[in-house]
Amino acid sequence: MSKVNVANLVIETVSPLAITSGLREAAFDTALVRDCNGLPMIPATSIAGVWSHLAEKYFGREIREYWFGRASEGNDDYCRSRFVISHGVLHDQHGQPVRGLVQPRVIDEDGVLKVCVQERPYHRERVAINDRGVAKPHAKFDQIVLPKGLRFSVQVRWEQDGAEPLLALWNLRQMAFGSSTRNGLGQVKLVLSDLERFDLSEGAHIGTRIQHYCRHAPVPENNFLAQEVVGAEHLLAQLPLQALDNWRCGSGAELLGSHGRLEQQVSLITYSEPYWQWQNGQAVWQSAKAVLCGSSIKGILAHRISYHYRRHLQCWAEEISLEASPAQWEEKPAGLNQFFGYSDEHDHEKSLAGIFIVDDSELEYEHTALRYHNAIDRFTGGVRKGALYSEELLFKPRFTLRIWLAEPLSYLQSVRQFDPVFKLALESTLEDLKQGLLPFGAGSGRGVCLVEQSAHEDWITNLHWLVDQNKEVQR
Repeated sequence: MSKVNVANLVIETVSPLAITSGLREAAFDTALVRDCNGLPMIPATSIAGVWSHLAEKYFGREIREYWFGRASEGNDDYCRSRFVISHGVLHDQHGQPVRGLVQPRVIDEDGVLKVCVQERPYHRERVAINDRGVAKPHAKFDQIVLPKGLRFSVQVRWEQDGAEPLLALWNLRQMAFGSSTRNGLGQVKLVLSDLERFDLSEGAHIGTRIQHYCRHAPVPENNFLAQEVVGAEHLLAQLPLQALDNWRCGSGAELLGSHGRLEQQVSLITYSEPYWQWQNGQAVWQSAKAVLCGSSIKGILAHRISYHYRRHLQCWAEEISLEASPAQWEEKPAGLNQFFGYSDEHDHEKSLAGIFIVDDSELEYEHTALRYHNAIDRFTGGVRKGALYSEELLFKPRFTLRIWLAEPLSYLQSVRQFDPVFKLALESTLEDLKQGLLPFGAGSGRGVCLVEQSAHEDWITNLHWLVDQNKEVQR
């Protein structure tokens, strides 16, 4: 080809990012992928993998193989990728990508870089709950994450024409990187982009220009891909909620209110995360904001949906043998695997990814309050020594749950068997949530996690996508 196209893309994380190396940090289960400076990066292989999968789901396998290559299945049945993709390079606090090796002094003096170079910038603790509502053995782990608001530069080079529809895929919310993307992590948005075209027929000096441009390309000032739309984003549900009274979720480390001399005595705090916000091309550090994690939302909904799924199938606990093992009691209905995913430890080929993306929900509240608890000695009637503790609660916080389909609807309908009973179970679960019958948050035994429908946003559900219209099921 006589022309070379170079696209510079600047993406911004809209949720915490966790791209792990497979190694472990001291006292943590995961470690981030880093470059020669010790700064986090997005590997080009990760970018190519996510991008190519989206290309196949939206445009078909033939288009994906043409642009991203095909492995050899015979003597000549292979082709290379037509895209040359760079690593995702982190931006400093002034919005400039950090390319190549830099002095440690430069990192120490930059607000963004000195946070990201830490071995453990921030982390989320995760736990799986069994059928009795307590943590499963060996199912607690932590996940090192980068705060949201970071920017990365990605450079893509190709020669052929017709790549614009593939570039438009960067506007999709399914363009997410790292682990736990179904639980809201790794979400990015395309904020800046530009495209340069070089005509090789102008002479040999064009090669030098291409090399110089690729190494020293300026940060784009506009976003030429902003108006490119591939397909509709499928919002399955938007559920605005408000707590009935004081409320808490998660386990945080930073107080969200001012409590004077009592601040050092608070034991339980709502989970919160700080983040970066960009103003006039500069990254500004924002204090921690209370957040309900997508993994928590998904876990709560999955347990209640499992209950209603069994109820609609007339599957009752009394019918299970008393000799059943704990593993049999904990086993979720097989019909849910198509929706929430399934990990087969014996045969990875049988594993499935879930079809839902559950966003983190930011909490808006008026003020905070402290509540004290103690334990009473049953013999003396007095307070047990060492059993006094306090928790910081949010007063009537408002938040919105958003659940998206992780794949194009047409693609899901072609590869998944949608069970109409699941739709009924999800409808029943959302009705419980609307009526305040589903505890949502921490401290359900103390009555501090009740929520109900709020009017601060529209209540939207599109559950008709989840069932074949030709199938019917009795309620």
